[in-house]
Amino acid sequence: MFRNYFVTVFRSFKRHPSFLLLNMLGLALGIGCSVVIYLIVGYELSYDKHHAHFEKIYRVTGNGNAAVPHPMGDALAADYSLIDAVAKIDYEYGGIIASWDGDKQLKKLEEGDGLVFASPGVFDVFTFPALAGNLKNAVAEPNSAVISDEWAIKYFDIKDGNLDKVIGKRLTINSTLSVVIKGVFKAPPTTSDLPFQLVVHYDNLGDFDSDYGDGQDWDATSSSTNCYVLLSQELHKDQLTAALPALAKKYYGEDDKGDRFGLQSLSDVHFNPVFGNFGGRVMDYRLLVALITIAFFLVIAACINFINLSTAQASKRAREIGIRKAMGGHKGQLRTQFLMETFFITVLACFLSLALAEVMLLELQDLLGYRLSVSVVNEPGLLGYLVIIVTLVTLAAGLYPSLVLSNMRPVAALKGKSMHGKGLRGFSVRKALVVFQFMISQALVFGTLVVLQQTSFLQDQPLGFDKEAIITTWVPDQSAITALGERIKSVNGVANVSFCIGAPLSSANSGANFYEPTVPKEQRGDLAANFKAVDENYLALFDIELLAGRNLRRSDSSSAVIASEQTIHSLGFQTPHEAVGSKIRTGYDDNTREIVGVVKDFHAYTLHESMEKVVLLYYQPEFFTMAIKFSAGSSSAVASETIAEVEGIWNETFPDFIFDYRFLDAAIAAKYETERNLATLFMIFASIAILIGALGLYGLISFMANERTKEIGVRKVLGAGRLQMLLMFWKEIAGLLLIAFVIASPLVYGLMSDWLNDFAYQIDIGFVVFVSAFFVSLLVALVSTGYRSMQAASSNPVNSLRSE
Repeated sequence: MFRNYFVTVFRSFKRHPSFLLLNMLGLALGIGCSVVIYLIVGYELSYDKHHAHFEKIYRVTGNGNAAVPHPMGDALAADYSLIDAVAKIDYEYGGIIASWDGDKQLKKLEEGDGLVFASPGVFDVFTFPALAGNLKNAVAEPNSAVISDEWAIKYFDIKDGNLDKVIGKRLTINSTLSVVIKGVFKAPPTTSDLPFQLVVHYDNLGDFDSDYGDGQDWDATSSSTNCYVLLSQELHKDQLTAALPALAKKYYGEDDKGDRFGLQSLSDVHFNPVFGNFGGRVMDYRLLVALITIAFFLVIAACINFINLSTAQASKRAREIGIRKAMGGHKGQLRTQFLMETFFITVLACFLSLALAEVMLLELQDLLGYRLSVSVVNEPGLLGYLVIIVTLVTLAAGLYPSLVLSNMRPVAALKGKSMHGKGLRGFSVRKALVVFQFMISQALVFGTLVVLQQTSFLQDQPLGFDKEAIITTWVPDQSAITALGERIKSVNGVANVSFCIGAPLSSANSGANFYEPTVPKEQRGDLAANFKAVDENYLALFDIELLAGRNLRRSDSSSAVIASEQTIHSLGFQTPHEAVGSKIRTGYDDNTREIVGVVKDFHAYTLHESMEKVVLLYYQPEFFTMAIKFSAGSSSAVASETIAEVEGIWNETFPDFIFDYRFLDAAIAAKYETERNLATLFMIFASIAILIGALGLYGLISFMANERTKEIGVRKVLGAGRLQMLLMFWKEIAGLLLIAFVIASPLVYGLMSDWLNDFAYQIDIGFVVFVSAFFVSLLVALVSTGYRSMQAASSNPVNSLRSE
C-alpha cells in the first residue's frame, strides 16, 4: 500500500514540478529559520549549566548591582551553616602576563580578560575539571595560582599535551606580582559567564590593585568584585535571603535598613542586564521569547503558504480525484495520499532547510559573536526537533488541503470543476490565512523600522560632550603621567591630553553619597552621584560646558569639586551661580569639599538610563585613563603618524606595557551593539517572512485565477481591458493587506512600546512607521502577484468559454 502511495506521490510531483518547488522553498525558509532560532536559543540557555551544582549556586547582590564588599564572603562562610561553600571573586579585565622558566622569560602578552583573584572555595562552588595538580588546595596560599589548559599551552608552549610540566612554573602579572602554578584546569566552554583563565589567591589582589587595602573595608565595592555561594539545598535560598538583613545590620549598624543585600540564581546571571556578568554579554529573556515567537510564526506562515498553493491546485487535479472516486477510492485513501505528499515535501524541505540554516548561521556569526553549526551528531536534540517539526508541519499544512481535495464531488471533479466557487467572494478560510500571514510579515517590518529608528536616535542623540577624534588608553602607573602628558602634548597633531578615571560616558565610574555638612544625619537625603576623578584638562578636551565658577586645579585634590546641574538642583540650588562656594561632604573620601564650578549636564551612562548626577574632582591615584584629542581637521594619514609617535613615547615611558588604545566614538557606539544586532535580526526575519508571504499570495492569486477563469472570459468579451482585470485582482489583495494591517498595528505598537520603555530616551512611534510598514507589504504583494495576475488578465477568452 505504501509503495502505491509513494508511486502516486512521485507521479504527482512529476506532473506539477512548480508546485513542488514553490512549496519546498516556502517550507524550507520557514523551517530553516526555526532551526537557526532553535540553535541560538539552545546555545543561550545552556550558559553555565556545565557546573555540577548549577541549581544551588547563587550570587550575592548589593544595592541593586552585583558588587559586594571584599569581606562579604568570609562573613557568610562564618555565620551561615546552610552554605556549603563560598567563592570570593575579583575579575580583572587587563594585565600583562609573562611566563618564566627559572630566570628566563618565555613569553609576555597583554590579556584583555581571564585574570581572576579568588578564594579557595571557587573550586568547590564551580566545576572546573582538573587536568593537572590538586585544585582543591591550589590557591590555598598567597602567590599560588591555577591556569587553564589554553593558557598553559599558550604561555609554556606545551606541544605533547603533558600539562604536568607547568606545575611549579612561574608567572608574573604587571611586573608587580609573581605567582607559582599549582594546578591546571580545563578552560570553561564559550557558554560561560565565568571565563576564567588564570586564578590567583584572593589576598594577592592587594599586589595588583592598591585600592584593595587590607580587604576588610565594608564601605568599598567594585563592579569587579562578586561573591557566589553554594547552598546545601536549593530550598535554603529563602532562609538565606531572610537572614541577609541581619548581616547588613551587623556590619553597617542597627540603623541600616537591612535591604542592601540579595541573592541572584546562577541561572539568571546570563539574562539579567541589571547585574551584568564577567562575560560582558547579557541576553535579555524577552529577546529569546521574541525569537521563539518569530520561529513559530514563520513556520505557520510557511504552512499557510503550503495550504494556499495546495488548494490552488484543486482544479488541476479535479479529474484525477474524480477518476479515483469513480474507481472506488474513498475519502480516507485520498486523504492519506495527500498527507503522504505533504510528508514527502516536508522531508525534502527539511533537508533543504538544513543547508539554508547552515548558510544563515555562517552569515550571522559576526552578528551573534559566536559560531553555530547544524550538526545532528553534536546537537542530538536537533534531530528530535526536526522530527517534531516534520510531524506538526505535515498535519498543519496537509490536513486542510487533504480534506478539501478528498471532499470534491466525483461528477463535478470529472467536469474539471472545484467546489469553492460559491464562497469565493466571501471571506474564505484561504483569505483568512493570507491575512494572518501578512499580519506576521507586517509585524516584523514594523518592529524592524522601530528598532532601526531607535538605534539611529541613540547614536545621534547629543551627549553633552565631544566624542570625536579622541582616543583613550589605560595608564599603568600614575606617578609618570605628568612627564608623559607633556611629551605627548608636544606631538604634532595632538590638541590636548587629559588623565582621568575614564571618559564622560564609560564603564569607569565610582558611585558615592553626598550631602550638605550642616544637615543632621537623620535629615540627610539619600543623594548619590557618579564621582569622576579628572585633571584640569578634562573639561577642555571633552568640550564640557562650564556654566559658573572655575575649573579644577592640581591643588584641589582634597578641597574642591565641580558639580553638574542635576547635582546642585538636588541640593536645593536654583542656578549654577548660587551653588558656587557652597560645601558638600562626600562618601567618596569622607572629606568636606567646596563646589568651585558647575557644568552643564552630560551623559555618564548610556541612553538606556536617565541622566545622572555627576561630581568631578581632582584625584590623581584614580587617573587610570589617558585621553588624547587630535587637532581639528587632521587627515587619517596625519592621525596615523601622530598615533605612531605617541606609541613611541608610551613605549619609552612604560616598556613593560603595550599601548592599547580605542577611539571614543567607536567605544560609545559599541554600547548599542545589542540594538543594532536586534535590528539586523529583525530585518533578516522580516525579509524571509515577506518572501514566504509573497509565495502565499502567489498561491492565492493562482487559486483566484483558476476559480474565476470563466468570469474573466466573460468580462473580456464584454470589453474589459487588461488593466481592469489586474485591478480586479489587486483590489482584493490590497483589501486583505489592509485588514492585516488594522489587526497587527495595535498589537505590535504595544509590544514595541514596551521594548522602548527600557530606554530613558526614546523615539515616538509616529504614523510614518505604520504607513511605511503597510506600503512595504503592499509593494511586495503587487510585485509577487504581478506575473500570475498578468497571465490571467491576458488569457484568451475563447479558451475559458469553450466548454460553455
